[in-house]
Amino acid sequence: MEKLTRIVPTISTAEIEENAHDAFQRYRASYPIATLEAGGYIVLRHADVTRLSEDSRLSATGTAIPAHGGITQGALFDIFQHGMLTANGNDHQRRRSAISRAVAGEVIGEFRTSVRKAAHKLIDGYHRAGEVELGRDYASKLPILALAGMLGLPDLEVSAFMQDIDQMNEFFRPNASPAGMAEAESAAKRVQDHLKTLVTSHQLSYSDDFLSRYLAMVDADQDVSGTEVIIQLVQLIIGGTESVRAAMVAQIANLLSSHAQWEAVCENPALASSAVSEALRFEPGIAGIVRISTEDIDVDGWVIPAGQMVILSSMSALRDERMFDQPDCFNIFRSDLAPSHLAFGGGAHKCVAEALGRAELEEGLNVLAERLPNMMLKTRPTFIGHVFVRRATECWVTW
Repeated sequence: MEKLTRIVPTISTAEIEENAHDAFQRYRASYPIATLEAGGYIVLRHADVTRLSEDSRLSATGTAIPAHGGITQGALFDIFQHGMLTANGNDHQRRRSAISRAVAGEVIGEFRTSVRKAAHKLIDGYHRAGEVELGRDYASKLPILALAGMLGLPDLEVSAFMQDIDQMNEFFRPNASPAGMAEAESAAKRVQDHLKTLVTSHQLSYSDDFLSRYLAMVDADQDVSGTEVIIQLVQLIIGGTESVRAAMVAQIANLLSSHAQWEAVCENPALASSAVSEALRFEPGIAGIVRISTEDIDVDGWVIPAGQMVILSSMSALRDERMFDQPDCFNIFRSDLAPSHLAFGGGAHKCVAEALGRAELEEGLNVLAERLPNMMLKTRPTFIGHVFVRRATECWVTW
C-alpha cells in the first residue's frame, strides 16, 4: 500500500506579523514543520532544530541569499562567497580554523575589559540627560566600539567605522529598503578597505593583540587567502554586532518589566550570565538559521523536499513546551536554562562570535546595572523578524 504524503501547513504572513510567537506556538503543537507564505520551510520544535543543525543534508546557503536579491557581485556578495558561515565542507573548515582559535582564552577576557570601557564611555555621554533610546544609543554602538577596541582601531577612525558597520548590517535586517541595500553595499566596501589597511599595518609591526594572533595563525596554516582573511573578520564583526543588538534591547526591557529581576541583577552581578541566557531564550536577537536541503528530509513523518530553503527556528524552539517549563514566562531563575544554547545556532556552523556576543551582553548589562540601578522602562519595544536577524522598535529608558 502506497504511503500517503502528509500535507505540510502554511503559516501566513498576516499570522506572523500579528504575533510570531503565538503563530509558532499554534503550529508547533501539531506540526514539527511548516511552510511560510513568503517561501521556505520552517522547523519549529527544539529537538528537531537541535538535530537538524548537525544534519549534513542541510547545507550552508553559499551565495544563494544575495543571488536571490539580484546581487551577483560586489562587497556584499563577497561576504557570502568567501565567508566561513556561508561555506560548506573544507572551505568552511579552513576559513573557520584560525579565527575560531584566535577568539579564545585570554582574548575573551581582554574583550570583556574592552566592552566595559566602551559601556562606561557611552553612559558618560548621556548620563546627565536622564534618558536614552537604548537600541540606537547603547545596544547598536556598544558591540562596535568593543570590537574596534579589540581590533586596535585608532580612536580617530572609530566613529566612521561604527557608521559603516551599522549601514553594512542593514542588508541583513528585516524589511531593508532598496536605498538601505544600496548604502549597505557602499558601506561594506569601506569596511573591507578599512580592514585591509588595518591588516597591513599589523603585518608590518607585530603586537600581542587579537588581530596579530589571528594573522599569525593564518600564516601558520597557509591555506587562507588575503581576501578570505578580510571576509572572516567581516563575518566576525557581523556576528558580534547583529546577534547582540536586538538581544540587548530585549534583555533590558524584559528585566525592567519584571523589576524584581532587574533589582536582583543590580544586587548580584553574578546573575548576569543567567539573565543573558534567559533573555536569549525568551527573545533571541537571531530568529533562526537559514539552510538549503540537499535531499528529502523526514521530520517526524513530514517531509522537507530537496532544494528548499529551510529555517531552523531558534525563535520557536526556545519557547518549545516540550523543553521548557512555562516557556512564555521570562524568569532568570529558571532551572532549565541549559537548552538555550540554540540562540547562537548549532552544529559545525555555530556562531564563532558566541563568546564575544555573550561577553557583550553580560558586561553591557552589568555596567548598566552598576551605573543606572534606578533605570525604568519608558517605551516598551516590539521585535520584528522571524527568519534571521531581528529588529527592535524604539526602547526609551529613564533614570
